[in-house]
Amino acid sequence: MSDLTLRDIAKKAGVSITTVSRALNNKPDVSSKTKDKILSIVKKSGYTPNLLAKSLRCQKSKTIGVVLADISNPFFAAIAKGIEDTAHKRGYSIILVNTDEEYEKEKEALRVLVEKRVDGFLITPVQKEYKDILRIKERRIPLVLLARHFDAIETNSVVNDDELGGFLATEYLIQKGHKRILYISGPLYNSSALERLNGYKRALKEHQIQFEEKLVRGYTAKMGKVYTLMKEIVKEKLNFTAIFTFSDFLALGVMKAIREEKLKIPDDVAVVGYDDIEFASFLETPLTTVHMRKYRLGMEGTNILIDEIEGKKVGEKPNTLTIKPELIVRKST
Repeated sequence: MSDLTLRDIAKKAGVSITTVSRALNNKPDVSSKTKDKILSIVKKSGYTPNLLAKSLRCQKSKTIGVVLADISNPFFAAIAKGIEDTAHKRGYSIILVNTDEEYEKEKEALRVLVEKRVDGFLITPVQKEYKDILRIKERRIPLVLLARHFDAIETNSVVNDDELGGFLATEYLIQKGHKRILYISGPLYNSSALERLNGYKRALKEHQIQFEEKLVRGYTAKMGKVYTLMKEIVKEKLNFTAIFTFSDFLALGVMKAIREEKLKIPDDVAVVGYDDIEFASFLETPLTTVHMRKYRLGMEGTNILIDEIEGKKVGEKPNTLTIKPELIVRKST
C-alpha cells in the first residue's frame, strides 16, 4: 500500500485536494477528464483511501475485532471461518487476534482494537479475569462472547450446552461398562471446562458411581502438557478403563501417550474427546467425541453482533444462545 496522500495526488494532477476527494467519492461535479486523470494516478500509485478518516465521518468502520483463545486448535479455526464468512456476507471485514490463552495478550488485543475503532467484538475470553470485558461494556461497544461466558457479568453470548456434553460423554462410557473414568480437564476458570466437569459428575451420580477427585487431572488446554502428564498418570496405576478429555486437541496428546505406553485403544482404554474437530474421524483410531456446531457458533455470534451494531437488536437484555451438542460414536470406544 502506497504512502501517497491526497495532497500528493492533488499536486500530481494539478488540482485541489477537495477535487481529488470528490473524484474518489464519485461526486458528480468533477469532469470525467479530471476524474480519469486522478484515478490513473491513484491506480499507478496503489493509493488506498484512509479508512479511519472515512469511518470517523460515518461513525462506522464496518470492521469487527475477533479475539480467539488459540487458533492453533482447529476448534477455533472453524469458529473463525463461521465468523469471516458471515461478516463478509453482511459487508464487514474482521481483524483477528490470537491470545494463546494468555490474559495479558487478551487485554492488549482489546486495547489495540478499540484504538482501531472496530464496531464491535467477538471474543472467546481467557477467563482468568474479566475487567477488560467490563471496560468494553462500559464504553458501550457491542460485544458477543463465543463458546465461553461469565456468570458475574451479563453479555451477549453464543455457547454450547457443555454440562449436557460432559454428561453425554460420561454416560455413554458408563453404559459401555466403564466405572473408573479418568477426566482430563481444561483449566477450571474456563466456564466450558467447569461445566463439562459438572456433566461428568452428574452422570456418575445418576448411575450411582462414586466420584473420585484423583480421577480428575490435567487442568490445562495445552496438548503437549497433557501428553507428558498422561505418561505419568499411566505409571500411577489408577486402574481407569476409559478417558474423557476436555477437547479433541487434548485427546490427541492422550492417545499418543497411551500408545507409547503399549496400551491399545479401545481394547485397554476407551477414549472420548470433545469438539469433533475435522480430523477426529481421520485418526488411525477414529475418535468418539461430543460434536459442537463450531461454524454455527461463529455464524450466530456474528449475526447477533452485527444486528446490535446496526441497531436491529430487540429489547435491552443480552442476547444469549445455547446450542445443543451431540455424541458422535467412533472406534476409540
